[in-house]
Amino acid sequence: MKFIGKAIIALGLAASLLGAAAPGRAAESGGSSSDQESLERWQKMSNAEKHEMRERFQRWKNLDPKDKAELQDKFDNWRKLPPDEKATARRNFERFQKLTPEDRERLQRRWEDYRKLPPERREEIKRRMQELRDLPPERRDELRRKLMERRDQPTEEKPEWRENSRDRKERGGVEEKSRRREKSRDRSRGDRDRG
Repeated sequence: MKFIGKAIIALGLAASLLGAAAPGRAAESGGSSSDQESLERWQKMSNAEKHEMRERFQRWKNLDPKDKAELQDKFDNWRKLPPDEKATARRNFERFQKLTPEDRERLQRRWEDYRKLPPERREEIKRRMQELRDLPPERRDELRRKLMERRDQPTEEKPEWRENSRDRKERGGVEEKSRRREKSRDRSRGDRDRG
């Protein structure tokens, strides 16, 4: 996983290097502003950074053609992203890098588990996450606090609330719960009327 991440970065920088590798090339061909930016970026790099870039470029050249094609596709997709999505991806990457190794591993496992889910379940999760994002910040914070409390519970207590959650799911969603509640109210009203 680390290799692919670094290879993607190397691919982007290799493309920059290709533009910067031949300083006269940009000028000869009329040069684009990105070629000029690449050249300036290269010139601002320390010798150690340049050495690392050259090594990455060599690894790129020695990659298996299939891996190269896959990375090239990812790089092309990256280049097509709008600037705001790139900025979000960069922020997320920085947040990921700041995680402890254990948290990174846990997040990677969860991502793999998510990818193994059937498409319908992934769509349901996306929908629920969007509903969560649409909640007022105070409500989101309250839910986050409750989740953290549950995570902090001793393990032997967790199966109980998981079992309760499964029971509620089997009994139906919010609409079903409302229907049962209304039915219960009707019964209690009937008992009062008879009594």
